[in-house]
Amino acid sequence: MIAADIMRKEVVTVYENQTVEELERLLLDHRITGVPVVDERKRLVGVISQTDLVRRDREANGKAEPAAYHQELDRRLGRQGFRVETPSYTRVREVMTPAVLSAEAKTPVSELARCMTEKHVHRIVITDKGKLAGIVTSMDILRAFIKLAEEAK
Repeated sequence: MIAADIMRKEVVTVYENQTVEELERLLLDHRITGVPVVDERKRLVGVISQTDLVRRDREANGKAEPAAYHQELDRRLGRQGFRVETPSYTRVREVMTPAVLSAEAKTPVSELARCMTEKHVHRIVITDKGKLAGIVTSMDILRAFIKLAEEAK
């Protein structure tokens, strides 16, 4: 099984010049926790997730840096919705992670899973000749492994 078999081809993206407030609404509306960031030419320039928003909020309020991999916080925020107290003029480019973890569509799913585990990330952008082709999330990988386990029975 390869990335192309499980990736989502319709990827929700955000422009780097959009406000954090607009991003927040996008994440809530789509019930997702992160998106790739593109520039005005739709070139991939980064990724942003609720982790980045929470980290930014904590830093702005002088609180300790949260753990890089905070599952309990993800669950709590998902149940309650989340509100980042960042001024509405803050742009996505100011908060995003400029490094994009990406893989080609032919990458084995096991390799994607290993990379996510080692890097403590929940999504990998899938590219085709450098262009955005899809996205694979940790949930996509779990669904794929469940499907394989059921087929093996």
